[in-house]
Amino acid sequence: MDFYKKIQNQYGLPLDNRETYTKLDWVTWTATLTQNRDDFEALITPIIAFLNATPDRSPMTDWYQTKTARKVGFDARPVVGGVFLRMLYDKTVWQKYARRDETKAANWAPMPRPPRITAILPAADTLPAVWRYTISKPGDGWEGPAFRDSAWQQGESGFGTAGTPGAVIGTTWQTDDIWLRREVNLPAGDYSKVNAWLHHDEDAEVYINGALALKAGGYITAYDVFTLTPEGSAAIKPGNNLIAIHCHQTVGGQFVDFGLVRVQNN
Repeated sequence: MDFYKKIQNQYGLPLDNRETYTKLDWVTWTATLTQNRDDFEALITPIIAFLNATPDRSPMTDWYQTKTARKVGFDARPVVGGVFLRMLYDKTVWQKYARRDETKAANWAPMPRPPRITAILPAADTLPAVWRYTISKPGDGWEGPAFRDSAWQQGESGFGTAGTPGAVIGTTWQTDDIWLRREVNLPAGDYSKVNAWLHHDEDAEVYINGALALKAGGYITAYDVFTLTPEGSAAIKPGNNLIAIHCHQTVGGQFVDFGLVRVQNN
């Protein structure tokens, strides 16, 4: 316990020495082991700080970063019941609440049908594509259509290192930064309600025809839907479009890949 208290970060105790993320249920269990109130509060207080500081508006997650308070994954899983572990040591308290249970659960609501996601511009998880890329910081205007990228290298998406969760590696990228550009031709149609289909590890900025379309900090472990900025959404047009991406890496796995999708609720 003395060791754990020494290596805590601002928002909690890391799960182990490979990453700075943690598991909320594991920490709440660990906090009870010595049965010392000071030890318990020393490990629980950073969790409370996390809940107050996290920028992610989602049901309580059990997997988050202890330095940034960002969610890594998982929402409202049963393991968040770990917040009640301390109470289980007090038989009188838990029996008091257990005796009140009058629930006779039945007629469960059906599971909702997930939305249908249709690729408008496929990413590497369905159809890899060739991008221009550089690992040296480019000049001003690199994100715009007028920039000349003919000296940049070419590689197949996605870009990153093997072993990164959820990554589909087409081209190995293992430096701190990468800049990507790709010209795409979109058919006639309405693109006002298109979403990004992004996997990033770590911080990513996406531009469409020079307009900032998306900023995503930290990292995720699978492709996911992201809302484009109003400026980015308005910049998409039928015909030729320029997509430019900058991704910055600090530690651990790394990866970036991008596409466009349409999300339809059933």
